[in-house]
Amino acid sequence: MRSPSFADQRLPAVPRWFWLALGVLHGAFFAYQVCNQHYTFPDTDRYLTAATNLRQAGELYALPLSEPRHPQEYTIRPPGYPLFLLALGGTSEGFPWVVLLVQNLLSFFNLSLIALCLRRHQPKPWNWGALLVLIATYPAQLIYANVLMSELLLQTCVVVLWYCAWAYSERQKLDYLLGAALALTAAMLTKPVFYPFCSVFLLISAVVAWRTRRLALLACGLLPLLVALLFQGWNYQRTGYFHFSSIAEINLLRYNVRGVLQQTEGTESAERFVREVVVKGNRLPSFAAQQRYITAQSWSVLARYPLIAVRLHMQGTLNCFLDPGRFDWVHFLGLSSQSDVGLLAKLHAKGYAAIWQYVRQMPVALLVALLVIAIANGLRLVLLGQFLLSRSYAWPLRLVVAVLVFYVVFLTGPLGAARFLVPVFPLIALGAALGLRKRSIKSPDV
Repeated sequence: MRSPSFADQRLPAVPRWFWLALGVLHGAFFAYQVCNQHYTFPDTDRYLTAATNLRQAGELYALPLSEPRHPQEYTIRPPGYPLFLLALGGTSEGFPWVVLLVQNLLSFFNLSLIALCLRRHQPKPWNWGALLVLIATYPAQLIYANVLMSELLLQTCVVVLWYCAWAYSERQKLDYLLGAALALTAAMLTKPVFYPFCSVFLLISAVVAWRTRRLALLACGLLPLLVALLFQGWNYQRTGYFHFSSIAEINLLRYNVRGVLQQTEGTESAERFVREVVVKGNRLPSFAAQQRYITAQSWSVLARYPLIAVRLHMQGTLNCFLDPGRFDWVHFLGLSSQSDVGLLAKLHAKGYAAIWQYVRQMPVALLVALLVIAIANGLRLVLLGQFLLSRSYAWPLRLVVAVLVFYVVFLTGPLGAARFLVPVFPLIALGAALGLRKRSIKSPDV
Protein backbone atom coordinates (compact mmCIF):
# COMPACT_ATOMS: atom_id res chain seq x y z
CA MET A 1 0.00 0.00 0.00
CA ARG A 2 1.42 3.37 -1.06
CA SER A 3 1.91 5.93 1.69
CA PRO A 4 0.37 9.40 1.38
CA SER A 5 1.94 12.11 -0.76
CA PHE A 6 2.32 15.79 0.06
CA ALA A 7 -1.13 16.55 -1.33
CA ASP A 8 -2.97 13.65 0.31
CA GLN A 9 -6.10 14.91 2.06
CA ARG A 10 -5.75 12.30 4.81
CA LEU A 11 -2.77 14.18 6.20
CA PRO A 12 -3.32 17.00 8.70
CA ALA A 13 -3.36 20.35 6.96
CA VAL A 14 -0.64 22.90 7.63
CA PRO A 15 -2.39 25.54 9.76
CA ARG A 16 -3.25 28.75 7.97
CA TRP A 17 -1.74 30.78 10.79
CA PHE A 18 1.63 29.11 10.07
CA TRP A 19 1.56 30.25 6.43
CA LEU A 20 0.43 33.71 7.53
CA ALA A 21 3.19 34.03 10.15
CA LEU A 22 5.80 32.84 7.67
CA GLY A 23 4.59 35.42 5.18
CA VAL A 24 4.61 38.18 7.81
CA LEU A 25 8.22 37.37 8.76
CA HIS A 26 9.35 37.66 5.16
CA GLY A 27 7.21 40.72 4.57
CA ALA A 28 8.63 42.53 7.60
CA PHE A 29 12.27 42.03 6.54
CA PHE A 30 11.44 42.92 2.94
CA ALA A 31 9.65 46.10 4.06
CA TYR A 32 12.63 47.08 6.22
CA GLN A 33 14.93 46.63 3.26
CA VAL A 34 12.67 48.68 0.99
CA CYS A 35 12.73 51.52 3.52
CA ASN A 36 16.44 51.41 4.43
CA GLN A 37 18.06 49.86 1.34
CA HIS A 38 21.08 48.19 2.94
CA TYR A 39 21.04 45.43 0.34
CA THR A 40 24.78 45.24 -0.43
CA PHE A 41 27.32 43.13 1.45
CA PRO A 42 31.12 43.05 0.95
CA ASP A 43 30.86 40.36 -1.76
CA THR A 44 27.94 41.97 -3.59
CA ASP A 45 30.04 44.19 -5.83
CA ARG A 46 31.72 41.28 -7.58
CA TYR A 47 28.39 39.60 -8.28
CA LEU A 48 26.96 42.84 -9.68
CA THR A 49 30.07 43.56 -11.74
CA ALA A 50 30.10 40.01 -13.14
CA ALA A 51 26.41 40.34 -14.09
CA THR A 52 27.04 43.76 -15.67
CA ASN A 53 29.95 42.40 -17.70
CA LEU A 54 27.80 39.52 -18.90
CA ARG A 55 25.13 41.97 -20.04
CA GLN A 56 27.45 44.46 -21.68
CA ALA A 57 30.21 42.25 -23.09
CA GLY A 58 29.06 38.66 -22.65
CA GLU A 59 32.10 38.05 -20.44
CA LEU A 60 32.17 36.47 -16.98
CA TYR A 61 34.62 38.68 -15.08
CA ALA A 62 34.20 40.08 -11.57
CA LEU A 63 35.97 43.47 -11.89
CA PRO A 64 35.36 46.37 -14.31
CA LEU A 65 36.56 45.51 -17.79
CA SER A 66 38.16 48.94 -18.10
CA GLU A 67 40.76 48.07 -15.44
CA PRO A 68 43.88 45.88 -15.90
CA ARG A 69 42.85 42.22 -16.05
CA HIS A 70 43.52 39.79 -13.19
CA PRO A 71 43.10 36.12 -14.16
CA GLN A 72 41.61 35.13 -10.79
CA GLU A 73 38.67 37.46 -11.39
CA TYR A 74 37.53 35.33 -14.32
CA THR A 75 36.69 32.43 -12.01
CA ILE A 76 36.30 33.91 -8.54
CA ARG A 77 32.52 33.97 -9.04
CA PRO A 78 30.75 31.14 -10.93
CA PRO A 79 27.99 32.17 -13.36
CA GLY A 80 24.91 31.07 -11.41
CA TYR A 81 24.11 34.16 -9.35
CA PRO A 82 25.32 36.73 -11.92
CA LEU A 83 22.94 35.13 -14.45
CA PHE A 84 20.19 35.22 -11.82
CA LEU A 85 20.78 38.95 -11.31
CA LEU A 86 20.92 39.53 -15.04
CA ALA A 87 17.63 37.72 -15.65
CA LEU A 88 15.83 39.74 -12.97
CA GLY A 89 17.22 43.15 -13.82
CA GLY A 90 19.54 43.31 -10.83
CA THR A 91 22.19 45.21 -12.80
CA SER A 92 19.96 48.20 -13.52
CA GLU A 93 20.14 51.33 -11.40
CA GLY A 94 17.74 51.74 -8.51
CA PHE A 95 16.45 49.45 -5.80
CA PRO A 96 16.55 45.78 -6.95
CA TRP A 97 13.08 45.00 -5.64
CA VAL A 98 12.40 42.27 -8.23
CA VAL A 99 15.51 40.32 -7.22
CA LEU A 100 14.75 40.64 -3.51
CA LEU A 101 11.09 39.77 -4.01
CA VAL A 102 12.02 36.60 -5.92
CA GLN A 103 14.56 35.68 -3.23
CA ASN A 104 11.85 36.03 -0.59
CA LEU A 105 9.59 33.80 -2.65
CA LEU A 106 12.40 31.24 -2.92
CA SER A 107 12.89 31.39 0.84
CA PHE A 108 9.15 30.89 1.37
CA PHE A 109 9.18 27.96 -1.07
CA ASN A 110 12.15 26.29 0.62
CA LEU A 111 10.60 26.56 4.08
CA SER A 112 7.22 25.50 2.72
CA LEU A 113 8.71 22.28 1.37
CA ILE A 114 10.10 21.60 4.83
CA ALA A 115 6.69 22.28 6.40
CA LEU A 116 5.03 19.89 3.97
CA CYS A 117 7.59 17.24 4.87
CA LEU A 118 6.78 17.76 8.55
CA ARG A 119 3.08 17.46 7.67
CA ARG A 120 3.69 13.96 6.37
CA HIS A 121 4.90 12.89 9.80
CA GLN A 122 1.55 13.60 11.47
CA PRO A 123 2.65 16.51 13.67
CA LYS A 124 0.67 17.72 16.66
CA PRO A 125 -0.60 21.33 16.64
CA TRP A 126 2.25 22.59 18.82
CA ASN A 127 4.83 21.26 16.35
CA TRP A 128 3.92 24.01 13.90
CA GLY A 129 4.59 26.65 16.51
CA ALA A 130 7.91 25.01 17.31
CA LEU A 131 8.91 25.01 13.63
CA LEU A 132 7.99 28.68 13.37
CA VAL A 133 10.14 29.51 16.41
CA LEU A 134 13.03 27.53 14.93
CA ILE A 135 12.75 29.64 11.77
CA ALA A 136 12.20 32.99 13.48
CA THR A 137 15.27 32.56 15.71
CA TYR A 138 17.53 32.17 12.68
CA PRO A 139 17.27 35.66 11.14
CA ALA A 140 20.08 34.95 8.65
CA GLN A 141 17.42 33.16 6.59
CA LEU A 142 15.44 36.38 6.27
CA ILE A 143 18.45 38.67 6.03
CA TYR A 144 19.95 36.84 3.06
CA ALA A 145 16.57 36.74 1.36
CA ASN A 146 16.80 40.54 1.31
CA VAL A 147 20.36 41.23 0.18
CA LEU A 148 22.18 40.73 -3.12
CA MET A 149 24.02 37.56 -2.18
CA SER A 150 23.85 34.04 -3.61
CA GLU A 151 22.88 32.19 -0.42
CA LEU A 152 19.13 31.92 -1.12
CA LEU A 153 19.62 30.75 -4.69
CA LEU A 154 22.04 28.10 -3.45
CA GLN A 155 19.63 27.16 -0.67
CA THR A 156 16.93 26.47 -3.23
CA CYS A 157 19.29 24.20 -5.17
CA VAL A 158 20.19 22.33 -1.98
CA VAL A 159 16.58 21.90 -0.86
CA VAL A 160 15.60 20.55 -4.29
CA LEU A 161 18.66 18.26 -4.21
CA TRP A 162 17.61 16.99 -0.77
CA TYR A 163 14.02 16.41 -1.83
CA CYS A 164 14.95 14.61 -5.05
CA ALA A 165 17.58 12.40 -3.37
CA TRP A 166 15.18 11.46 -0.59
CA ALA A 167 12.35 10.92 -3.06
CA TYR A 168 14.51 8.59 -5.13
CA SER A 169 15.38 6.55 -2.03
CA GLU A 170 11.64 6.08 -1.47
CA ARG A 171 10.39 5.40 -5.00
CA GLN A 172 13.45 4.59 -7.15
CA LYS A 173 12.17 6.70 -10.06
CA LEU A 174 14.76 7.88 -12.55
CA ASP A 175 13.15 11.33 -12.71
CA TYR A 176 14.05 12.00 -9.09
CA LEU A 177 17.73 11.11 -9.54
CA LEU A 178 17.86 13.27 -12.67
CA GLY A 179 16.32 16.10 -10.66
CA ALA A 180 19.00 15.65 -7.99
CA ALA A 181 21.72 15.74 -10.67
CA LEU A 182 20.34 18.95 -12.15
CA ALA A 183 19.99 20.54 -8.72
CA LEU A 184 23.59 19.63 -7.85
CA THR A 185 24.77 21.07 -11.17
CA ALA A 186 22.95 24.32 -10.46
CA ALA A 187 24.34 24.38 -6.90
CA MET A 188 27.98 24.09 -7.96
CA LEU A 189 27.50 26.75 -10.65
CA THR A 190 26.15 29.01 -7.90
CA LYS A 191 28.78 28.29 -5.23
CA PRO A 192 32.02 26.33 -5.78
CA VAL A 193 31.58 24.53 -2.45
CA PHE A 194 29.41 21.95 -4.23
CA TYR A 195 31.94 21.18 -6.95
CA PRO A 196 33.68 18.39 -4.92
CA PHE A 197 30.27 16.88 -4.16
CA CYS A 198 30.10 15.74 -7.80
CA SER A 199 32.45 12.87 -6.93
CA VAL A 200 30.31 11.86 -3.95
CA PHE A 201 27.17 11.96 -6.08
CA LEU A 202 28.83 9.90 -8.83
CA LEU A 203 30.00 7.28 -6.35
CA ILE A 204 26.53 6.91 -4.82
CA SER A 205 24.91 6.78 -8.27
CA ALA A 206 27.41 4.15 -9.44
CA VAL A 207 26.69 1.95 -6.42
CA VAL A 208 22.93 2.27 -6.93
CA ALA A 209 23.28 1.63 -10.68
CA TRP A 210 25.34 -1.50 -10.06
CA ARG A 211 22.91 -2.85 -7.47
CA THR A 212 19.83 -2.19 -9.61
CA ARG A 213 21.47 -2.93 -12.98
CA ARG A 214 20.22 0.38 -14.40
CA LEU A 215 22.82 2.13 -16.54
CA ALA A 216 20.68 5.27 -16.78
CA LEU A 217 21.37 5.94 -13.08
CA LEU A 218 25.09 6.06 -13.79
CA ALA A 219 24.42 8.58 -16.57
CA CYS A 220 22.61 10.79 -14.05
CA GLY A 221 25.55 10.51 -11.68
CA LEU A 222 27.97 11.52 -14.42
CA LEU A 223 26.03 14.64 -15.43
CA PRO A 224 27.29 17.05 -12.70
CA LEU A 225 30.88 15.83 -13.07
CA LEU A 226 30.73 16.26 -16.85
CA VAL A 227 29.48 19.83 -16.46
CA ALA A 228 32.22 20.50 -13.89
CA LEU A 229 34.90 19.24 -16.29
CA LEU A 230 33.51 21.32 -19.15
CA PHE A 231 33.43 24.39 -16.91
CA GLN A 232 37.03 23.82 -15.84
CA GLY A 233 38.00 23.40 -19.48
CA TRP A 234 36.39 26.75 -20.24
CA ASN A 235 38.30 28.30 -17.34
CA TYR A 236 41.51 26.80 -18.75
CA GLN A 237 40.86 28.50 -22.08
CA ARG A 238 40.40 31.84 -20.34
CA THR A 239 43.18 31.65 -17.72
CA GLY A 240 45.59 28.87 -18.74
CA TYR A 241 44.81 27.01 -15.50
CA PHE A 242 42.50 23.99 -15.33
CA HIS A 243 40.43 24.71 -12.23
CA PHE A 244 36.89 25.37 -11.07
CA SER A 245 37.26 28.60 -9.08
CA SER A 246 40.15 30.74 -7.86
CA ILE A 247 38.35 31.20 -4.55
CA ALA A 248 39.81 27.86 -3.40
CA GLU A 249 43.40 29.15 -3.34
CA ILE A 250 42.27 32.47 -1.88
CA ASN A 251 40.51 30.80 1.04
CA LEU A 252 43.34 28.33 1.59
CA LEU A 253 45.94 31.07 1.97
CA ARG A 254 43.98 33.94 3.48
CA TYR A 255 41.89 31.97 5.98
CA ASN A 256 43.27 28.49 6.64
CA VAL A 257 46.98 29.35 6.57
CA ARG A 258 46.62 32.83 8.05
CA GLY A 259 44.57 31.40 10.95
CA VAL A 260 47.14 28.68 11.67
CA LEU A 261 50.05 31.14 11.63
CA GLN A 262 48.19 33.60 13.83
CA GLN A 263 47.79 30.85 16.43
CA THR A 264 51.38 29.61 16.20
CA GLU A 265 53.66 32.48 15.16
CA GLY A 266 51.58 35.58 15.82
CA THR A 267 49.55 38.01 13.75
CA GLU A 268 52.52 39.94 12.38
CA SER A 269 54.23 36.79 11.13
CA ALA A 270 51.00 35.55 9.56
CA GLU A 271 50.43 38.78 7.67
CA ARG A 272 54.04 38.85 6.50
CA PHE A 273 53.84 35.27 5.19
CA VAL A 274 50.61 35.90 3.29
CA ARG A 275 52.00 39.10 1.79
CA GLU A 276 55.26 37.43 0.73
CA VAL A 277 53.47 34.47 -0.89
CA VAL A 278 51.23 36.80 -2.87
CA VAL A 279 54.14 38.99 -3.99
CA LYS A 280 56.35 36.04 -5.02
CA GLY A 281 53.43 34.33 -6.71
CA ASN A 282 52.68 37.41 -8.79
CA ARG A 283 56.24 37.34 -10.12
CA LEU A 284 55.71 33.95 -11.74
CA PRO A 285 55.10 33.95 -15.50
CA SER A 286 51.64 32.36 -15.61
CA PHE A 287 48.44 32.25 -13.58
CA ALA A 288 48.71 28.45 -13.35
CA ALA A 289 52.20 28.74 -11.85
CA GLN A 290 50.99 31.39 -9.41
CA GLN A 291 48.12 29.25 -8.16
CA ARG A 292 50.28 26.14 -7.85
CA TYR A 293 52.85 28.13 -5.89
CA ILE A 294 50.21 29.49 -3.51
CA THR A 295 48.81 25.99 -3.01
CA ALA A 296 52.24 24.45 -2.36
CA GLN A 297 53.27 27.16 0.11
CA SER A 298 49.94 26.95 1.91
CA TRP A 299 50.05 23.19 2.33
CA SER A 300 53.63 23.38 3.59
CA VAL A 301 52.40 25.52 6.49
CA LEU A 302 49.46 23.24 7.22
CA ALA A 303 51.78 20.22 7.15
CA ARG A 304 54.07 21.98 9.63
CA TYR A 305 51.23 22.55 12.10
CA PRO A 306 48.76 19.71 11.41
CA LEU A 307 47.18 19.59 14.87
CA ILE A 308 46.56 23.35 14.92
CA ALA A 309 45.11 23.17 11.42
CA VAL A 310 42.74 20.37 12.42
CA ARG A 311 41.75 22.19 15.60
CA LEU A 312 40.95 25.40 13.71
CA HIS A 313 38.98 23.43 11.14
CA MET A 314 36.90 21.75 13.83
CA GLN A 315 36.48 25.07 15.64
CA GLY A 316 35.20 26.62 12.42
CA THR A 317 32.79 23.73 11.94
CA LEU A 318 31.36 24.28 15.42
CA ASN A 319 31.24 28.04 14.90
CA CYS A 320 29.22 27.52 11.74
CA PHE A 321 26.46 25.92 13.81
CA LEU A 322 26.60 28.34 16.73
CA ASP A 323 27.52 31.74 15.25
CA PRO A 324 24.62 34.19 15.91
CA GLY A 325 25.47 36.24 12.81
CA ARG A 326 26.94 39.53 14.02
CA PHE A 327 28.35 40.11 10.51
CA ASP A 328 24.89 39.69 8.97
CA TRP A 329 23.19 42.05 11.39
CA VAL A 330 25.68 44.94 11.20
CA HIS A 331 25.52 45.00 7.41
CA PHE A 332 21.77 44.52 7.20
CA LEU A 333 21.18 47.28 9.75
CA GLY A 334 23.70 49.59 8.09
CA LEU A 335 26.23 49.47 10.94
CA SER A 336 29.07 48.20 8.75
CA SER A 337 30.84 51.55 8.56
CA GLN A 338 32.66 50.70 11.78
CA SER A 339 36.31 49.99 10.99
CA ASP A 340 36.89 47.51 13.79
CA VAL A 341 38.28 44.10 12.84
CA GLY A 342 35.59 41.42 12.72
CA LEU A 343 35.10 38.75 15.36
CA LEU A 344 36.27 35.93 13.07
CA ALA A 345 39.71 37.55 12.65
CA LYS A 346 40.01 38.10 16.40
CA LEU A 347 38.89 34.52 17.04
CA HIS A 348 41.71 33.20 14.84
CA ALA A 349 44.23 35.46 16.54
CA LYS A 350 43.24 35.04 20.20
CA GLY A 351 40.87 32.08 20.36
CA TYR A 352 37.54 32.05 22.19
CA ALA A 353 38.84 34.58 24.73
CA ALA A 354 38.36 37.18 22.01
CA ILE A 355 34.58 36.77 22.22
CA TRP A 356 34.24 38.41 25.65
CA GLN A 357 36.55 41.26 24.69
CA TYR A 358 34.52 41.85 21.57
CA VAL A 359 30.97 41.68 22.93
CA ARG A 360 31.67 44.30 25.60
CA GLN A 361 31.91 46.88 22.80
CA MET A 362 28.57 46.01 21.18
CA PRO A 363 25.22 47.81 21.64
CA VAL A 364 23.17 46.16 24.41
CA ALA A 365 20.12 45.49 22.22
CA LEU A 366 22.22 43.80 19.55
CA LEU A 367 24.10 41.83 22.17
CA VAL A 368 20.85 40.51 23.69
CA ALA A 369 19.51 39.56 20.25
CA LEU A 370 22.71 37.72 19.38
CA LEU A 371 22.66 35.90 22.71
CA VAL A 372 19.11 34.66 22.08
CA ILE A 373 20.07 33.53 18.57
CA ALA A 374 23.18 31.74 19.87
CA ILE A 375 21.10 29.84 22.44
CA ALA A 376 18.59 28.92 19.72
CA ASN A 377 21.45 27.75 17.49
CA GLY A 378 22.70 25.45 20.23
CA LEU A 379 19.21 24.06 20.77
CA ARG A 380 18.77 23.45 17.05
CA LEU A 381 22.05 21.54 16.96
CA VAL A 382 21.00 19.32 19.88
CA LEU A 383 17.60 18.62 18.32
CA LEU A 384 19.21 17.90 14.95
CA GLY A 385 21.46 15.35 16.63
CA GLN A 386 18.44 13.79 18.34
CA PHE A 387 16.68 13.46 14.98
CA LEU A 388 19.70 11.95 13.22
CA LEU A 389 20.12 9.35 15.96
CA SER A 390 16.43 8.49 16.19
CA ARG A 391 15.29 5.17 14.73
CA SER A 392 11.74 6.49 14.61
CA TYR A 393 12.50 7.99 11.21
CA ALA A 394 13.46 6.16 8.05
CA TRP A 395 17.25 6.07 7.58
CA PRO A 396 17.25 7.52 4.02
CA LEU A 397 15.66 10.75 5.26
CA ARG A 398 18.17 11.04 8.10
CA LEU A 399 21.10 10.10 5.88
CA VAL A 400 20.36 12.66 3.16
CA VAL A 401 19.94 15.44 5.74
CA ALA A 402 23.14 14.44 7.54
CA VAL A 403 25.24 14.18 4.37
CA LEU A 404 24.19 17.57 2.98
CA VAL A 405 24.40 19.47 6.28
CA PHE A 406 27.74 18.12 7.42
CA TYR A 407 29.26 18.28 3.94
CA VAL A 408 28.63 22.03 3.74
CA VAL A 409 29.68 22.69 7.32
CA PHE A 410 32.85 20.60 7.08
CA LEU A 411 34.01 22.21 3.84
CA THR A 412 33.41 25.65 5.35
CA GLY A 413 36.16 24.88 7.86
CA PRO A 414 37.86 27.85 9.57
CA LEU A 415 35.55 30.27 7.75
CA GLY A 416 32.65 29.01 9.90
CA ALA A 417 29.99 31.71 10.24
CA ALA A 418 26.20 31.97 10.18
CA ARG A 419 26.02 32.88 6.48
CA PHE A 420 27.62 29.58 5.43
CA LEU A 421 24.87 27.64 7.18
CA VAL A 422 22.10 29.39 5.23
CA PRO A 423 22.13 26.95 2.26
CA VAL A 424 21.29 24.00 4.55
CA PHE A 425 19.27 25.81 7.21
CA PRO A 426 15.87 24.44 6.07
CA LEU A 427 17.22 20.90 6.53
CA ILE A 428 18.46 21.80 10.01
CA ALA A 429 15.07 23.30 10.87
CA LEU A 430 13.33 20.14 9.63
CA GLY A 431 15.67 17.90 11.62
CA ALA A 432 15.24 20.02 14.75
CA ALA A 433 11.43 20.02 14.41
CA LEU A 434 11.37 16.24 13.96
CA GLY A 435 13.87 15.88 16.80
CA LEU A 436 11.29 17.46 19.12
CA ARG A 437 8.93 14.57 18.59
CA LYS A 438 9.11 11.43 20.68
CA ARG A 439 7.70 9.16 18.01
CA SER A 440 6.96 9.23 14.34
CA ILE A 441 5.13 7.16 11.82
CA LYS A 442 7.33 5.44 9.25
CA SER A 443 8.47 7.90 6.61
CA PRO A 444 5.94 7.69 3.80
CA ASP A 445 6.67 7.39 0.10
CA VAL A 446 7.13 10.61 -1.77
